[in-house]
Amino acid sequence: MCPECGVFFVKVIVQRALSGALFILLLAGTYFYAPAEFFTLLLLGILGVILAVEWPAFGPASLTPWYPIAPFVLLMMLNQTDAYRHIIVIIFASAMIFDTGSYLVGTWLGRWRIAPTISPKKTWEGVAGGVVASFLILLLPSVRHLFLAQPTAMACLIIGMDAFALAGDIFVSFLKRRAGVKDCGVLLPGHGGLLDRFDSILFVTFLLFALRRYL
Repeated sequence: MCPECGVFFVKVIVQRALSGALFILLLAGTYFYAPAEFFTLLLLGILGVILAVEWPAFGPASLTPWYPIAPFVLLMMLNQTDAYRHIIVIIFASAMIFDTGSYLVGTWLGRWRIAPTISPKKTWEGVAGGVVASFLILLLPSVRHLFLAQPTAMACLIIGMDAFALAGDIFVSFLKRRAGVKDCGVLLPGHGGLLDRFDSILFVTFLLFALRRYL
């Protein structure tokens, strides 16, 4: 790697890390230290920005009720039910860990592209790195408890969450590519728009909402 490329890579990583950390702090602070209604309001605000600012540039109007509105509604439903609120942490943690692992490994080692015409930066090496990293979610006590009770089922679930996260990323990349748009927006430096940060999360939401009674 050339020196200039290395410097650029470090700058992108730092920028991405800082904006991502601030965003995570906002989400985590609201989730853990404020009433559940505040987190619902935050989700509503994020959805509102996506619908008003980002989605019109590339999203089909006919798809809007199902995506992005439906998964946000599912997140709000989980948030308003005490027995299911912990699932929100699993959703966000799994998607973000997979995304981060995929990005880091794919940037350094990525060679074999998954969908060159849709998302040229997505590689199989990155996916492998994301899958390995995703098992860090076992640091969450609720997930570790389930894993110790049913290791095979939970390992399959973790890999399933990775698959849904990847599908969500590629799905939004397809919509952007079709509309000739590079990023969903510019609100999160190093990430793009809010939907660029939420694309994986929203697809994982569909999966875990369907399985909520087992978690």
